[in-house]
Amino acid sequence: MKRYAVVVLACAFALGGCVSASKYRDQEAKAKTSQQRADSLDKELAAAKKGLEAANAAAQKSADAAQKSDQDLRARLKAGADQLASLNTQMASVQKSNKDLQESLEANKGELTKKVAELIKEKDALSQKLAEASNAVAAREKAIAQAREEKAALEKAKAEEKKALEAAKEAELAKVKQSYEDLTASLKSEISAGEVTITQLKGKLTVNMVDRILFDSGQAEVRSDGKKVLEKVGKILSAVADKDIRIEGHTDNKPIVGDLKNKYATNWELSTARATAVLRYLQDIAKVDPKRLVAAGYGEFRPVAPNDAPEQRALNRRIEIVLVPRE
Repeated sequence: MKRYAVVVLACAFALGGCVSASKYRDQEAKAKTSQQRADSLDKELAAAKKGLEAANAAAQKSADAAQKSDQDLRARLKAGADQLASLNTQMASVQKSNKDLQESLEANKGELTKKVAELIKEKDALSQKLAEASNAVAAREKAIAQAREEKAALEKAKAEEKKALEAAKEAELAKVKQSYEDLTASLKSEISAGEVTITQLKGKLTVNMVDRILFDSGQAEVRSDGKKVLEKVGKILSAVADKDIRIEGHTDNKPIVGDLKNKYATNWELSTARATAVLRYLQDIAKVDPKRLVAAGYGEFRPVAPNDAPEQRALNRRIEIVLVPRE
């Protein structure tokens, strides 16, 4: 640019020849301005060159990067294509498996439907049975509760009945005891003489009279002394209205002999006749209710002592009057 300015000035002098100083200065100023302009342009050109070089370098770098990016992209595209091909292959396999599975499902659909229907039917049947069982359990629980109530009521009734029976038993025992005491007091002399014994055991009262106080040997008619004893006994027994009176005849084991055999074939007949005679006296004379009287003959078969001595056999020949519960 400086060379250009010198040339311009030289041309200006050559053309002007004899130019005035003022014009020269003007021209010189213009030349200077032109020089400055040229210098500025020169700087701008240099800057432009530098910028162009930088732009070229950047463009080259971008081109290189683009080329590398293109290569990467191509590689990724190839990898994507390969992966897509693999996926397509897998998809085809899955589709085939799905098709096979669908065909299998279709083939089994009817059987599955049938099984489902059977299961539903079984479920309904089980539900029905469960409902019936629940109803049965409820009914059973109700019956058990009712049975428990009935049992409680029955136990209560039994307890009350037991209490009443115990009270009645105590009252009965008291009556029997009183009868025992009355008989003991009334027959004190006969008891002392060993002709009468009175026992009381578990509510059972027994008056045991040896036969000699009531009967002559081999006879069944009550003696006068015996009637006195029976009168005392009957007076007391007639007051015991809640008991039956059983008169039992007993003998020893000596058989009936002689003319007496025509009247009493065996000891059975004799023991029964004596029991009946006592019964008739209690009914007719002591006025004991005949509905309460029972006569029984046991002969020789219920001894209270061995029949091996006279005094032992005497114990077996007896009349027992027993108070027993009413039938």
